[in-house]
Amino acid sequence: MGGKTVIGSLLKFDCNKRELFHPDSPPYLPFDQQVGLCISHTVNSRGNPHVRVQWLKPVYHFGRFAAVSDFQLDNFIVVGGVSAKE
Repeated sequence: MGGKTVIGSLLKFDCNKRELFHPDSPPYLPFDQQVGLCISHTVNSRGNPHVRVQWLKPVYHFGRFAAVSDFQLDNFIVVGGVSAKE
């Protein structure tokens, strides 16, 4: 995101992006097009941005509802951002 924070932004999980950037990973179809609020943004040791998302509507996955999930940022489309002074 070029130095801008995504914390507080609305993010939409997109299975097409996941397939493009992570072709060998499971698609996580229940999350496709689900929207959540970014509550954490970190970068791992490989330089990949990761986000923690609090879903607006919990997502039913593996027999339970997930209220919060962690994924690499490239699985998402930013649908609403926040402005922050650096």
